[in-house]
This record gives sequence, structure tokens and C-alpha cells, in this order.
Amino acid sequence: MATIFQKCRIKDDSCGRSRCGHPWTVRYREPGGRSGSQREKTFPTKREARDYGIKAENDKREGRYLDPNAGKILVRDYSREWLSRRAIKETTRRNYRNFFENHLIPRLGSKMLCNVMSSDIEKMCHAMCEAGLSRRTVYQSNMVPLRSLFRSAVAEKRISESPVALASLPRVKTKRVDEKSLPNGEAVAELASAMRRDWAVSVWLMAGCGLRIGEVLALRNTDLADGAMRLRRQFVRVKRDGVWKAELSPLKAREEGEWRDVPIPSFVERALRLHLRNHGVGEDGYLLHAHHGGHVLDSNYRTEFRRAVIKAGFADESWTAHTLRHFFASSAIAGGLSLLEVSRWLGHATIQITADIYGHLTPDAGARMRSVMDGALAAANVSCADS
Repeated sequence: MATIFQKCRIKDDSCGRSRCGHPWTVRYREPGGRSGSQREKTFPTKREARDYGIKAENDKREGRYLDPNAGKILVRDYSREWLSRRAIKETTRRNYRNFFENHLIPRLGSKMLCNVMSSDIEKMCHAMCEAGLSRRTVYQSNMVPLRSLFRSAVAEKRISESPVALASLPRVKTKRVDEKSLPNGEAVAELASAMRRDWAVSVWLMAGCGLRIGEVLALRNTDLADGAMRLRRQFVRVKRDGVWKAELSPLKAREEGEWRDVPIPSFVERALRLHLRNHGVGEDGYLLHAHHGGHVLDSNYRTEFRRAVIKAGFADESWTAHTLRHFFASSAIAGGLSLLEVSRWLGHATIQITADIYGHLTPDAGARMRSVMDGALAAANVSCADS
């Protein structure tokens, strides 16, 4: 049990006064019985010392005890150490590091982890917005590593609560796609015609199967079979020795070795056969390749896609390659396919993401609901006559 005393009363030169005004000390042991380290903390009043001792003993019994020194580590040091032991993709690691080095550490890096308050998080986010970052980047993208960082600190019993969880931050909803701003089937065909011939098949793969750019660039002939494709990897752009290169990475929201299957519409199958007949494959069997046969950087592909948009006469449109993925999803949902199926084919981490972006495109089920309920209520012989 915790012991409460005044040090002035156990010394040889005790002050001898009943109310001397000297501080009160609470002495207790950390979890582990006699092997636990002994701790002391002083308070100006006996009541404060007693309350702290009771709390320390209760925390030990309930497994909530925190080492008072565990949180005395600089945010700068903890964030770097935390990132070094995370099992995450290289691109994710780079994004986290950029956020830590450019925003978190300059603003909070010199504070002790245990001293970070919810108000500090709120002020940092406000400052990032003032510096020109979009609210979506600040309150959505940057919150992912920040929440994870402080959740780990809580799990490691360095702090009792996450200041991010306690902060009053606006929730940024996923932006719903505007179906009226998307190309129609005829415009998609014109874009494919305007693309360089050996990359034109990519337009059909994104518009007809919902693939991301990196997934298209990493698609090989051996990934196609029986009217479907099995996506295993994607190409991501990374900087090595000052040079940007395309490197293989697990699919987004997937771990290494995981895959997803996507059906191939017959029209896309014909485009694939035509592509293989006329252009073959590049190094390692990739469908899309540079003139020398090597891998294609996503930045080079985006540039070529923008040229095709202009060449096809859609210069005023803000269409990007990702717009074709929106075309696929919106067409599939408007055609009556379920959100669950579309979410699985798109490779979203959760169906909630699909619902947030495309849920408003679900066909109106009002007529079906009325028919079902009319049948149910008719069996109950409900009378609507005026009383």
C-alpha cells in the first residue's frame, strides 16, 4: 500500500510543529510486488497526497498504471522510433515521414509525449490549414498516422488517453462523385482513340474494370484467365538515389500476397486480344510498357492521358485517369449492381468508402418498396376509409 508522510517529521532535525506547512510525500511501488521500483511524489496537502496514493493503488489493481517516466520522451524521438518499427508499405512510410518531418515535428516535436494536449492538436491542424493545406488533407489524410501514433502510445502505457481522440476536429466526409461531370461511353471511346496506340487498352481497363493506374501498369498477360483478371500487385513511384522509379507494391488496402479478382467484360476482352496481337508485352510480360520495353511511371502515364483528353477535344474537362474508375463504379451501381460487389471489384478497404462516394447513385428502389409494402399491408386488410 502507498505510504503518506512528511519528510520533515522523520529527520533528526524535525521541525516539531503540528502544522509546519512542509509538503507531503506519497511513496508507492510500481506493479510487480517487491520487485517493482519504488516511486515518490510530493504534494502541498495531505489530501492530495492521499488521493494520489489511492489512485496509484487502484490503477495497479486494474492494470491501468502508467510509469510516470514512460511518457517523458520527445514527440520528435517517439514519432521517428515509432515509424521505424511499423510494418507498412514503402509508399505509406514515405507519406508518414513527410507528415512527421514537415508538420508534426516542427510544431510539436520539442514537447514531451505526455504533455501533448488536445488543444495542441487542434492548433496544429488549424496552422496547417492556414499554411495552405486543404481541409481534406489535414483532417483526413494526416489524421491517419497521427491517430495511429498516439493510439500506440496509449497501448504502450506511455499516456493514458490520446490527445487526438480528445481533440475537437471536424469530420471531413468523402467527396461524393458528381455523375454529371463524368464522360459517357462515347467519350470514353474517343479518349481511347486519342491515346497512343500501345497504351489505348488502359482506357478500357480503367473504364470497363475499374482499375487504378498502378494496377493497370502492373497487369501482365498471365493475370488474365477465364473472363476475369487476378490483380496481385501495383506499380508505385519511388525515388531511389535521386531518380524516380516504378516499383512493385502490394495492392492498396491489401497486404503482401493478397489479391482481388475482377470480371472482364467481353468488350474489354476484345480490346485485350487486339492489344496483345498488335503490341505484345514488355519486360516480364507487362501489358503496358515504354518504347524500350521497360516499366511505365505513373507520372508519365498521367501526362499522356492529359494529352489524350486535349486531343479528343475535351480540353475544358478536368478528367483524369481516375475519372474512368469513377465511370466504372457509377455505371455499375446505376445499372443495379450491389455496392458490395462494386466495392470488392474496386478494391476499397471497406464498403463504407464505396457508399460515401457512390451510394447516392443507387437506383431508386421506391417503386419496389411500395410494391412490397402494399402486399404486406393488404394481407393485414388495412382500411383507409375515413372515420
